[in-house]
Amino acid sequence: MKRKLITTIISFAAALALAACGSGSAPSASGTQGEATAAEGSTPGAAAAPDAGASAGMQEGGDFVYGIATEIDNFDPFTATTADAKSVYFNIYEGLVKVSPDGTFKGAVASDYKISDDAKTYTFTLRDGVKFHNGQEVTADDVIYSLQHAKDSKMTGFDNVEDISSKDGKTITVTLKTGDTDFLADASSPIVPRDSDNNGELAKKPVGTGPFMLTDYAVQDHATLEKFKDYWGTPAHLDKVTVKFIASSSDLLMNFQSGAIQGFMADTSIIQQLPADSAVVNVSNSNAVQALYLNNAAKPFDDVRVRQAVNYAVDADGVIDTVDYGVGTKLGSAMIPNLKAYYDDSLADVYNVNVEKAKELLAEAGLADGFSFTVKVPSNYQVHLDTAQVLVNQLAAAGIQMNIEQVDWATWLENVYTNRDYEATIISVDGAIASPTAFLSRYQSDADNNFVNFKSDQFDKAYAKAIADVDESAREKDFKECQKILSDEAASAYIQDIAYNLAYTKDFTGFVQYPLYATDFSAIARTAK
Repeated sequence: MKRKLITTIISFAAALALAACGSGSAPSASGTQGEATAAEGSTPGAAAAPDAGASAGMQEGGDFVYGIATEIDNFDPFTATTADAKSVYFNIYEGLVKVSPDGTFKGAVASDYKISDDAKTYTFTLRDGVKFHNGQEVTADDVIYSLQHAKDSKMTGFDNVEDISSKDGKTITVTLKTGDTDFLADASSPIVPRDSDNNGELAKKPVGTGPFMLTDYAVQDHATLEKFKDYWGTPAHLDKVTVKFIASSSDLLMNFQSGAIQGFMADTSIIQQLPADSAVVNVSNSNAVQALYLNNAAKPFDDVRVRQAVNYAVDADGVIDTVDYGVGTKLGSAMIPNLKAYYDDSLADVYNVNVEKAKELLAEAGLADGFSFTVKVPSNYQVHLDTAQVLVNQLAAAGIQMNIEQVDWATWLENVYTNRDYEATIISVDGAIASPTAFLSRYQSDADNNFVNFKSDQFDKAYAKAIADVDESAREKDFKECQKILSDEAASAYIQDIAYNLAYTKDFTGFVQYPLYATDFSAIARTAK
């Protein structure tokens, strides 16, 4: 596994980084996305949670303007398709529990929870006095409605839910069909007011319990979040955050340099253009899987030998060095390194570059003279476009001609992700929750979000066994087996977990990292003068 971190503080003298899925500096589709951050020598995703109140070096109040490359045109967290959107939702919505920076889960709308020995029954105790942004207090009916809505929306893990009930109005009992020790992560799905989305209201008027509430939204321009004064937990330091929708990484840089925005996520190539004294840049993994995703139902990628040939021709190290200045984590399957217990780093070296092997496999598949295909790449994500340019030359060495077609993000979502009308694409795929299921569930043969059309009875059986395991060591083993199958079957050509660059002015501090694609605005504060 290749992992390089570079100096991360550019504050008046030093240096820097990125991360992605298919949005942001790489966009994200319900699992496709952007970037994250961590100081050199630190463990990404392991930053300490902020203390209550202003810490030393912080001052309360003030505004922060943050730029993202993908417009949020739907505030319904049950149907979100981009990582950038989910990174903002993190501040508006909360679940019964919420993830901590170290990857563990703590109570949110629920103050406590218990899990039965067979991991089939989860009992949550509701926290007293939690209010929605509309001023109403959260009730058991709201929670039951929200969990049922998550099930109806086919959110990860909820297909295993047998029953949701409350006998006393204070506790919520979720009964699963089969034991699942990972359901706690699924319980971080948003809690919203009962019947709040019967007519699609959440899409434009989100109502959650988080530290910020949406107060203004302008199509193709911005969304304004204001501090929720009745928040049950540690209040946000800032009074207001304005999220600006800015179409490209280069435009984000220009807006940052002009002072129009005070923070943004960007590709390493963009960050390199910042003067050394103009910003602070934090670097970590994006917690998303960048790959040359192959449509397994489209010829010739319906032949495993062709997919394997592509894998042998792709040089992930070359992409990381050329596109990302050596910053990134080489991958061998659809799992992120920050899920350390489940990640199999040995798979990163299975398809070390072997052009002759690639040619042999193509010949076996009846393509001795090579073949050509078109890769559709979102035009607003420079990191994926640059990756495509590098792959063109790498694949050509094996007799494979890759033609690049740039498409806008809306077209990508409709044609590639939803309709699966494509041969190949380059994107980064994230997980909505910090869980191995968030990254692997999409490869089940009948998964609605299986946009690569991967079908494997062996994988389906291994995945079913993994999610049914109650013993943690068995779960770890079985999820690694799932990854091995994806590697053996060459479901796609996995490249890297892109480094995540978060640049911000020295007037702000308090940025916290999580083992998922999220920006915690509540931890950010103005630097004390």
